[in-house]
Amino acid sequence: MFQQIAADEPPPEGCSAFVVIHEKHTCKTNEIKKLLKKATKRPRPYLFKGDHKFPTLKEDGPVVVLYAEMGTKDFVKFHKILSEKAQKEEIVYVLRHYVQKPSSRKMYLSGYGVELAIKSTEYKAVDDTQVKANETKDEEDDEEESDVQGFLFGKLKQMHPDLKNNLKEFKKHLIETANNMEPLKVWELQDLSFQAAARVMSTPVYDALKVMKDIAQNFPIRARSLTRVPVDKKMRNEIEENQKHFYEILGIQPGEARLFLNGLHIDLDFHDPFRYILETLKLEGKVMHGLHELGIKEEILSKFMRLHIHPTDDSYALDIRHSSIIWVNNIEQDHSYSTWPASYQELLKPAFPGVIQQIRRNLYNLVLFVDPVQEDTGDYMKLAELFYHHNLPLR
Repeated sequence: MFQQIAADEPPPEGCSAFVVIHEKHTCKTNEIKKLLKKATKRPRPYLFKGDHKFPTLKEDGPVVVLYAEMGTKDFVKFHKILSEKAQKEEIVYVLRHYVQKPSSRKMYLSGYGVELAIKSTEYKAVDDTQVKANETKDEEDDEEESDVQGFLFGKLKQMHPDLKNNLKEFKKHLIETANNMEPLKVWELQDLSFQAAARVMSTPVYDALKVMKDIAQNFPIRARSLTRVPVDKKMRNEIEENQKHFYEILGIQPGEARLFLNGLHIDLDFHDPFRYILETLKLEGKVMHGLHELGIKEEILSKFMRLHIHPTDDSYALDIRHSSIIWVNNIEQDHSYSTWPASYQELLKPAFPGVIQQIRRNLYNLVLFVDPVQEDTGDYMKLAELFYHHNLPLR
């Protein structure tokens, strides 16, 4: 903002720091005294709420606005003179950040989200069945009496019965654009998610995504209007069936969101959605193109893409069954381990988390690929020796 204000001044040419004293500019410290003499006769500048004012009691003196980049030599030079004058209460000293040659790289700002915090502070015994039965009747009564942004829709419907549907749509539009966040009753919150889905589904196809985005981003404001949306019983049953199905198959709780791309689960909390999804799309596109080139198309292509052939991580295993490996110990044959049980059933016995069960089997193997000449080899050898001396079940 300060950069924009400085550009409007405009800054004197070739100056990395400059002062503005009641519409007069200078980037020389020796001219400040001269410009202050008749400063009160010139118009006083407008100060913004976010301006950095040097802390003094004086508010009515000449205003000196310094445009400079903190940390530069010119800033120090000006600041020393102006802060001294401000402490003597000769001026009102204001600093606005200004960079003479700003970087072409854009500054990324963090976004923010909103949520509807639901908290009931009233405790009443309400008969749900009674509430549901009277819900539609109450809405009709409200329509007769309610005033929506100056329009009495009950009267308008009486005067123009042929425009009933149009008036209903107009009222709906006014309620949605009112942006008033009134507190909702507890019973009004019960079907809010179903009503949000019903609003999206009732919208024409070409606008559905736009409406869904609007509801998601402005949910607290839209919540009031959503409570008036009727929910089709067939749609409610279908959503509940889907919720049950997804919970059983994928463990998704109602209200949770997951993203799958050709059957691949993408963790939105962990991955940068834009970069990662784009990379995944490119990768999947290559696979699909390859399958298409092989003559695999349509439904069969879809089945191929759903196969779980993707590795869960990037780790790999090395085959350590080789004659060149010199084993220090052999848990199955060495006498020092003879008292240990040899049965695999021991794995099923409870143990402390992270503790390896003592079984006379070469289940866990540590193989070191080392160069004896390297300095850090000694550290690896000490670690292996530690395991060996403490009788860990590790070959």
